[in-house]
Amino acid sequence: MMGGTPLVFTPLFTERNMSRREKKKPGKAEREARKSLREASDLERAVKTTAATFRSSFEAGRDGASECHNRREDLLLDLSFRRLAHEIWRDRPGAEPLVSAMVDLMAETERHLAAIEQLSRRFDDLTDNGTWHETLSADLVPDELIRRRLFSDPPA
Repeated sequence: MMGGTPLVFTPLFTERNMSRREKKKPGKAEREARKSLREASDLERAVKTTAATFRSSFEAGRDGASECHNRREDLLLDLSFRRLAHEIWRDRPGAEPLVSAMVDLMAETERHLAAIEQLSRRFDDLTDNGTWHETLSADLVPDELIRRRLFSDPPA
């Protein structure tokens, strides 16, 4: 007896079997249904987040700035790769057409980089120093607009 409660002995065999009991695994239909629910939940979260960003002038500006910063990093990396490829091929006999195309591609990438950097400064200035801010209502920018225009399959 322990603290006034009688001890009930259970065979170890029974406890071991109970703990090793296999759980019923969900069938394919159930797994697919769960996956669909998760995807629907993820989609709904993406729609709501995007709608909130687009409704706020400040958040839309921050989103633009972030896109510019990410694109700038991508372009700088692209240029590093392209410059190395150009360095490897520029003095090879017979590679002039390839080298010429590489030079044109690097020039276009540099032009794009300059435009992105200028836009980045504008967005940074708007979000860091902007005095104007507006948040639109869900009536003006409904979630359904975001869902339909950005998250639905394009018409076939």
